[in-house]
Amino acid sequence: MTRARVFRSGLAFGLATAVACPPAQALVALNDGRDRIFVTGTFSATVDSNIFANSDGTSDIVYSSGVSAEYSRRAGWIGVNGTVSVAASSFGRNKEQDFANPNYSLEFTKQSGRTTGSLAFSGAKESRADAAVNLRSTSWNYNTGLNVKYPAGNKTFTGQLGYSSRSYLDDTIFTDLATYTAGVDAILILPRERELVGGYRFRLSETSRDTSTSDHSATLGVNGKLIRGIVGGLRAGVQTRIPHGAIAGMGKFSSWTMSGNAAYAVSKRLNFAAQLAKDFSTTATNASVDVTSADLTGQFAMNSKVSWSLSGGWGNTRFLGEAGRIILQPGPPLLLGPQRQDTYATWTAAVSWTMHAHLRSGLSYTWFENWSSSSFADFVRSSWTMNLSSRW
Repeated sequence: MTRARVFRSGLAFGLATAVACPPAQALVALNDGRDRIFVTGTFSATVDSNIFANSDGTSDIVYSSGVSAEYSRRAGWIGVNGTVSVAASSFGRNKEQDFANPNYSLEFTKQSGRTTGSLAFSGAKESRADAAVNLRSTSWNYNTGLNVKYPAGNKTFTGQLGYSSRSYLDDTIFTDLATYTAGVDAILILPRERELVGGYRFRLSETSRDTSTSDHSATLGVNGKLIRGIVGGLRAGVQTRIPHGAIAGMGKFSSWTMSGNAAYAVSKRLNFAAQLAKDFSTTATNASVDVTSADLTGQFAMNSKVSWSLSGGWGNTRFLGEAGRIILQPGPPLLLGPQRQDTYATWTAAVSWTMHAHLRSGLSYTWFENWSSSSFADFVRSSWTMNLSSRW
């Protein structure tokens, strides 16, 4: 797809959606509204100062467009949600990075009766700049998840089973990863709109390099009203990662873990949201890392049409052990293991304008800076993005 074709498609999309906008909330509604179909179209143009997320600082203009169809059914005791979409991007100078990526998801939910839960499937082709390996990558990602919730008096028990895989198109540099997850939680209802939650999670990750890791974590926390005016959830505990296979220099790793989210509404127009996380993971080059991140977002609605948002984030990635040295070109060999540690800071300012009930536009600016003990991973990235979206 050429840049001119993407631009013409986006312009036609914008003109068409601005001219005709029917009052119906869904493009198609069947069975007295129990079955609904929505269609969304998007177009954006981004000026990106560093499309590979490394010290070379290669810049480009990226034109993107996409279309998605969503289906929802709310009839009977099983609900259905499904989405099919495709997104395409064209790079101004680095044409070899052009892509067209499909995406699908399907979810079955049960919200009534004693036992509730969901079963979800998803698959997507993803192209991105990975700050942990400082290159762009393209992969097929698949996810399956089962969640079950069972109440028993003032207690509730939940269980989770999951499978995910990431398969890269370039398997000479990148490492495919398959992850199996199982967890169980016990929830105790407390006074004053709070819940005490504790649980255990097991996670097994296997790579295409004949290596694997098993993670064990136990956490305790609270859901609901955290303090006056702030609602959300916060969990913390201990975790252990045990590597398997011939990975030189890697032993057992133990650390603390955390996950949390919180929301605070100052008024009907102004609200804040925060997220915290600390967990083990595996990079695209088969390195074990301990990642800590924190994000804060504020949103202000000037009126029913215009809203502003400002967000900031901080994170630290600590590389835990050698996973085999891979020389990446361009750039010097990457530092792996305990010799490398990355810290980043980022912020985004955005404005959104509802031009019509079915048409929205936006403008955003993002700054991202990464400080690393690897010179190739020490970089600054900034971007301006203009976008149009229409949902029918």
